[in-house]
Amino acid sequence: MAAKESVENGPGRSDFALPPDFLFGVSNAAYQVEGGYNLPGGPYNNWAEWEREGKVEKPGETCRFWDRYREHIDLAASLGLNAFRLSLEWARLQPAAAGKASPPAWDEAACDRYAEMVGAVLDAGMEPVVTLHHFTHPAWCGADFWLDEGSPQAFAGFCAHAARDVNERLVKAGRRPIRIWVTINEPNLLGLLTYVSGEHPHGKMGISSAKRAFENLTIAHVLAYNALHDLYEEMGWDTPRVSFNNYCMCFYPLDKAGFDLVRAPSLGISRSGLEEYIRAKKEDWDRRFSSLADERWGHGSFPARYYRFINWVYGKLTNPLGSRRAIEAIYASPRTALVDYLGLDIYDPFTPAAAPKFPTPRRLREKEPLLHTPLWENRYDPREFGGVIRGYAEGAGSLPIYVLESGMCHRQPRDAAAIPRSDGLTRDVFLERMLGEVVSCIREGISVEAYSFWSLTDNYEWGSFEPRFGLHEYDFSRGEIKESDGQGIPAGKVYGDLIAALKSGGT
Repeated sequence: MAAKESVENGPGRSDFALPPDFLFGVSNAAYQVEGGYNLPGGPYNNWAEWEREGKVEKPGETCRFWDRYREHIDLAASLGLNAFRLSLEWARLQPAAAGKASPPAWDEAACDRYAEMVGAVLDAGMEPVVTLHHFTHPAWCGADFWLDEGSPQAFAGFCAHAARDVNERLVKAGRRPIRIWVTINEPNLLGLLTYVSGEHPHGKMGISSAKRAFENLTIAHVLAYNALHDLYEEMGWDTPRVSFNNYCMCFYPLDKAGFDLVRAPSLGISRSGLEEYIRAKKEDWDRRFSSLADERWGHGSFPARYYRFINWVYGKLTNPLGSRRAIEAIYASPRTALVDYLGLDIYDPFTPAAAPKFPTPRRLREKEPLLHTPLWENRYDPREFGGVIRGYAEGAGSLPIYVLESGMCHRQPRDAAAIPRSDGLTRDVFLERMLGEVVSCIREGISVEAYSFWSLTDNYEWGSFEPRFGLHEYDFSRGEIKESDGQGIPAGKVYGDLIAALKSGGT
């Protein structure tokens, strides 16, 4: 479906009705917005050494969310949002000097602050969506924590402790417990960024390390899912919705395979039937993205052929069924259902496969086949965005789809003016197109129940302030949130106006 058609199916149609309790939100992550990490006295996370060695730009106070969270939450509420995604940082809740090997004591004051944050979201009339691991872990866990066999058990223990303590504080204050949890942010991407492309802190490198990390992350989710549901049953709290969220890519083994694997028992797939089940799912996914590649680049073009070649390579290198420990954990789970919704982060799904323009800069050649173009050069096509949703909807059954991240990046160095995107795209147009595609999917009967934009303000984007995603520009030197985004577009207001139009039926 073309972008224009998608938009006309959205706010311009007066007969459209949103699903009940549809969530419109914004998303952030503790390390990217809170500030105060890896400074003298801590807390220290696994990025501390890279900061100290000058491998990345130091985040400093970033967006000062730790101290000024109410300013951000009130701004989000003023836009008409009813959801706010944030994360609990393990390194804050169990802080220690970098390099300490044994788990330190729990920081009750930090837990108090997180309960206050979540309480402020609830008081503002928004649903808190809470992530328990967003790409970071305490420095005392070691650089290669996710290669350790005991990491899943340690993480699940943290999840249960954090959920209990924050919820008990909420209940004591007359509020309700958290309903929606994200155990691990983009577990399908973390191992690749760490051990293949080397963009996140690491000790070891290599594909085998990435596979090991993914295996442990899968087991960690299974254990954390059960720990959270056990806790809520024990405490008599309403059943929560627990899942993880995938970074959506065009390669099945690196994307949807993770969800298909953990969902297999609930669909009645026996271990002996896994191979046929995964093969069929991969064929469906490949067929969809082969068609999208032809739409994007043209059938028979070099980029489309390059995509098919890289897809074949990943098919040979990555076997979703090759993780024996993960499969054992999935089938040993006391619950067959291991996700309560399908969490998706949708940007440019073809980024890892995008064929380079010629002549190819050396920095890009060195990153093939997992090719990373700069974030501000990502292409945002509503057909591809909708294609991901439709691909996940196949076989989803009663599980709702939550788009937990969707955003547009432009380039803007710190304390400098924005550099226009090469394609001229602005956030007002981006929002109209993507929300129009969400509407199209809902009209087709797909159970999309949430859309969350990344992010409310610019933030520290994993080593740099240069990629900007904010609906509102953030002045990092002055600590000020601007009225418009870095390109001068009142993107926050546009988002709010589109939400209001959709809630009113598209008048």
